[in-house]
Amino acid sequence: MRKDGIIAVMGYIILLFSFAFFVPLITGAIYGESGIFLFKTYVLPMLLSVVLGTTMWYYTKDWGQDLREREAFVVVGIGWLVIAALGALPFLISGSITSPIDAYFESMSGFTTTGATILDPSNGDYIDIHSHSILMWRAVTTWLGGMGIIVFSVVILARFLEGGVHLFKAEVAGATVTRLKPKLHQTARILWGVYGLFTLLSIILLLIAGLSPFDSVATSFSTLSTGGFSVHSDNIGFYDSPGVELIVMMFMIIGSTNFILHYRVITGKYKEVIMDPELRAFLIWIGMLAFISIFALYLSGEFGFGESFRKGMFQIVSAGTTSGFSTADGIAQWPPIVYALIILAMLVGATLGSTSGGLKISRILILLENMKNGILKSIHPRAVLAVKFNNRVIPEKVVARVQLLFFSYLLVLVVAVVLICGTGVGIETSLSAVASCLANSGLGIFMPGEGFHNLNSFAKIVLTFCMWIGRLEILTGLIVLSPSTYRT
Repeated sequence: MRKDGIIAVMGYIILLFSFAFFVPLITGAIYGESGIFLFKTYVLPMLLSVVLGTTMWYYTKDWGQDLREREAFVVVGIGWLVIAALGALPFLISGSITSPIDAYFESMSGFTTTGATILDPSNGDYIDIHSHSILMWRAVTTWLGGMGIIVFSVVILARFLEGGVHLFKAEVAGATVTRLKPKLHQTARILWGVYGLFTLLSIILLLIAGLSPFDSVATSFSTLSTGGFSVHSDNIGFYDSPGVELIVMMFMIIGSTNFILHYRVITGKYKEVIMDPELRAFLIWIGMLAFISIFALYLSGEFGFGESFRKGMFQIVSAGTTSGFSTADGIAQWPPIVYALIILAMLVGATLGSTSGGLKISRILILLENMKNGILKSIHPRAVLAVKFNNRVIPEKVVARVQLLFFSYLLVLVVAVVLICGTGVGIETSLSAVASCLANSGLGIFMPGEGFHNLNSFAKIVLTFCMWIGRLEILTGLIVLSPSTYRT
């Protein structure tokens, strides 16, 4: 393990990250916020990031070797921890969040696109309590976290850093890296370009739907990233608009679809998109869960059919895309079947190569195919069967890695639930909170008026860890935590 390489790359990334503070700074200036407030809340953290990044770079300025794979994993894993710490400073300095644990929770939630918030809605609407710049900063953290600050770094630093492929692979956390262009940084540039294009389109459509420029930008940042942060305490339900809900659902699905497929659409390769097995399975899966949820809500007698359709469809799409947006409070009071389906949708997640979290549909399909083969081999011991996906044979080592990821995922889920239950939190609340954070969904299933802000500090620390390791899709996080990673 060569620490100079890790420090150098992290220094570059932190330097790039420092520019993100310009967005809330400009937002605050537009809305007439105090110059002193803006200086201490955003300029000071920006300067700290610049000094820290420059110092790390200068300390290792003569480093010029390739970045090895395990070093890239460490850069990505520790990079998220450092970026979240720097991102928490505006919350603390502004006084919007007074507890360091809460501030770090909120920042990690944003950068991992979880969207779980410790802001208390009972204090009033967020926009009436917190500054526009702070709410915009929350949205910026989700947008940067969506496509990944590390992937962005690959684009900018491609000419200066070697080992970019390892950074990219570590950032996408287990997904197969599909090159759209010969150079990996060209692929990363295309992905960020598509991401930005859809963000702009979302802003325009929300403006047409009647949202203010501020709400349109902040909501779009959190929608394409499947982040789920809202500028209102009632979340998307604040707007009470079927049109807004439809637009948000559309872009949640776009954000949770493999961005390689979006590029295929732009380049006119529609057949490849239509025939993609993971996308088709995802849409069928979401449609099936939504159908059951809508009728369960209707049969409960709590809502009419129209309201059941709106709420059931929106919440399942939000959960299945791991976005975490909501149009209803007190989901824990809904029929148990809907409650269970929302948790299941969060854990399964959407597609590889997207901004969503969860296990991912393709991995579930591989596991099911492998299970089917296991049953057939028990009946026909001499049968030679291979796991296939998208008409291609999946190598046994890939299947083994998917199985390892699945069981590691379950282990982290169970341990985290037990730890939080040990602090006196109920099993249902613990399970939904851990599932929400581990899947990077943020859609907490609580009683009316309750939320992540009600949890104790230890539970928040556990959930913060779940967000981090969930964003790294478990295995990268375990590699970072393993002492053997750092042995020479």
